[in-house]
Amino acid sequence: MRQSLSEKSGIPTAAAGGRRSTGYAVAAAMALSVVLAAAAIVDQSGGRTLVDHAAAVYASSGKRPSAGLLYGLVYSVAVIDALLWLLVLRAARSHRRSAPVLTVTGIVVSAGLAVLLLVSSEYGERIFPPLWGVLAILPAVAGVVAFLLRRA
Repeated sequence: MRQSLSEKSGIPTAAAGGRRSTGYAVAAAMALSVVLAAAAIVDQSGGRTLVDHAAAVYASSGKRPSAGLLYGLVYSVAVIDALLWLLVLRAARSHRRSAPVLTVTGIVVSAGLAVLLLVSSEYGERIFPPLWGVLAILPAVAGVVAFLLRRA
């Protein structure tokens, strides 16, 4: 039996290299979601800058912010992002036709959750410092890179 040149050479084709790069970009999106959770764990166990910022926001109203609620929101965003990007990674690695749709869905959901952290406000002040929104948007940025690599 005859084999094609690409099968004999063992050299990956451009399509295989593109899929591998896409997989790396999706894995980076998942890892960046874990970074958000890790940053929240470090902040909660040490500096508590998130609670201090929220306390300053609520000080004028005489209310105390709930540390559990604040960190719970950040953890929820991180877990939802990580699970979503894990789903996208599995679809991309199995070469499913739904992978591009799931990638776009991941981008939209990740960006939406990041915007939620960026624009949440009460009493005319932002509840979360901008750093948390930036950390939350990074998985969506990696998702855009994955989508563009898949299209290239």
